[in-house]
Amino acid sequence: MLRISAKTQKHCLIFTWEISAELNTLVEPMLTKSVYVFYLTASGCLLLLTCSVHADVPVLKEIAEAERSISYIGVRLKIFGSRTLEEVVIHKSLKDSYRKVLPTVGGESTLSTDQGREGDRDTNDRSRDRRRRDREFRWERQRSQFSTKAVELIAQNYKIERRPWGEKIAGHQADLLIIRPKYPSRPTKHIYFARKNSVILRVEDFDSAGVRRNMFVYTRIGFDIKAVDARFKSIEKEISRAPGRNIPEITLAEAQKVLTRKLIKPQYLPKGFQLQSLHKHQYRGSHPIQLKYTDGMLDFNLYETIDKGQDRDGRNRGGEVIKIGDTPVRKYRRGPTHAFNWSSSGIHFFLSSPLPASEMVKIVESIINPKTKQK
Repeated sequence: MLRISAKTQKHCLIFTWEISAELNTLVEPMLTKSVYVFYLTASGCLLLLTCSVHADVPVLKEIAEAERSISYIGVRLKIFGSRTLEEVVIHKSLKDSYRKVLPTVGGESTLSTDQGREGDRDTNDRSRDRRRRDREFRWERQRSQFSTKAVELIAQNYKIERRPWGEKIAGHQADLLIIRPKYPSRPTKHIYFARKNSVILRVEDFDSAGVRRNMFVYTRIGFDIKAVDARFKSIEKEISRAPGRNIPEITLAEAQKVLTRKLIKPQYLPKGFQLQSLHKHQYRGSHPIQLKYTDGMLDFNLYETIDKGQDRDGRNRGGEVIKIGDTPVRKYRRGPTHAFNWSSSGIHFFLSSPLPASEMVKIVESIINPKTKQK
C-alpha cells in the first residue's frame, strides 16, 4: 500500500479545498447537485492521486542525505553478471567512503569464471586478471549513489514508489523504494533502506527488459561512530594509497583549450537527458575530453580527442561499419553497452552507453549532420 507523509497529505488536502472553493463558485450554478458532487469527488481523487505520484520523492532525498551524513561500517555481498564478491565498506562521509574486496567467497575462483582454462588463455588475458585481482584486493574510493542533481533528474524522469518491506536486512527493519522509468528502454532500480535512518542496505538494478544485472546486499552493518572512526584510523595508511577513479571535472573553456577548437555537442538527446559534466582524461599521450550525459539513472558518454589518424587500441577493428552520410562509423557491442567510433571535422569521437542502438545512432547522426532534424 502506498504511504503518503502527513505533510504531503496536508498540502494536497489544502490544495483540494482551495480548488473545491473555486469550483463551488464557478460550477455550482450550472450543475445539478448530484452531478456537482460527482464532479467534486472525482476532482479531489485526481488531485490526491497527482500528489501521491510525487509523494515519495522526499524519501529518495532522505536516502541521499543519509549517504552524506551517516557513518557506518559493514560487509556486503556483491553480484554483477556471473561474478560474486564480498566487500568491506567503511563510510564516514561522501568524501571518505572506501571499499575493498575480501578474498573469502570461493577464493580466487570468484575472479575467474573457469580456473581450468587458465593454461589455455594467452598471456594478455592472464596479465589482465592479475591486474584486476591486485586492484580489487586493495582499498578503493566508493562513489556516491545519488548526487543532488541525480535526485532532481530521477524525480523528473522516473516514477518513485515506497513500499513497506516485511523482512529485516542485516538485522535492520527495511522499506523498499522502487524507481521505474517513465520512458521506454530505461532501467529500474530497487532500493532497500533502513527504516530508522534511511541508509541503503540492498540495491538491485534491472535492465529495460526486467533482467537483474547487478545487486549488492549488506550482511553486516553498524552505525557506531566510535567503531567507524577506530576502524578508519587503523587503515589510514592503506587508504592513503587507495587510487582515486574520479577524473576531475573541467569547464567548457578548459575543454576547448585542450581540443584547440570548439567542443562538439550532440544536437539530439534522448528524453530527459542532460549534460552532467566534462572531464579531461590522459591516455597514451592524448587528452580525450569526456562529455557525460545522464537522465539521473542511465548515462551515455561521448569522448572527443584530436584526430591523429592512428589506430586507437583496437577500436578500428571488429564490429561492423555503417555509413551515416559520407562518414564511416564503426559500431560494436560490449555486453549490454553499445559503442560507436568515427572521425569527422578533425576530431575522433567515441560514444558508449547501454541505451538502445537506435537511440545511439540518432545521437551520432546529430553530431555528424547537426542540421538533420531527429524525430
